[in-house]
Amino acid sequence: MKYQIDDSYIDDIPSAVLYRQTMDHYPKSAIGCFIISDDWSEQALLDLKKKSESWFLVGLQTDGSEFERLDIIDGIVRCQPNEVNNVIRMLDVKSASTLIGIDVVDIKSLFECGSLFQFIQESTVDEFESDLIKVTTHKLVSLLAKSRDTRRLLIGMESFQSLPLEVFAYISDAVEVLLSNDDASIYYYSSMTDEINTFHL
Repeated sequence: MKYQIDDSYIDDIPSAVLYRQTMDHYPKSAIGCFIISDDWSEQALLDLKKKSESWFLVGLQTDGSEFERLDIIDGIVRCQPNEVNNVIRMLDVKSASTLIGIDVVDIKSLFECGSLFQFIQESTVDEFESDLIKVTTHKLVSLLAKSRDTRRLLIGMESFQSLPLEVFAYISDAVEVLLSNDDASIYYYSSMTDEINTFHL
């Protein structure tokens, strides 16, 4: 059963915000994100959490920088520097606007089950409409097949049009075959993009 975080997280507050130490003020968010290589101190992270009123903090690891303050944050997402905005967009679950959506509680439960995640993405553009989903799904499944001991997945689907249920079934069938762990959990959500003839996973 889901629970509400509290009344201060109203609909116009973004789920996820990327914070920088150079910001004049920290706007509110449910998920406070920061780049680990920006060298945040323990006190700076505590101040960030207090001032942003974030429910939890997530570090983005864009290089080989290690992070030793795991007691302050809830998790780390490894990604490339050019993927940072995509990670924030994915964690900003309030932007999910179609048939399947998740909320901040779902994201929190993912990080409670594991503290380290790898961001991977695949996109297909300018294919015949019927092939967009199949091509992109095949690319993503090929990447996931190389991963070991995957226990939790958050799969975001972004399309230029609303997706029918058959698409969700196709993607979930393709992905779930890879997970041998009985305790594995997969969360799905979809959102819209204004990029014509584009599908992102």
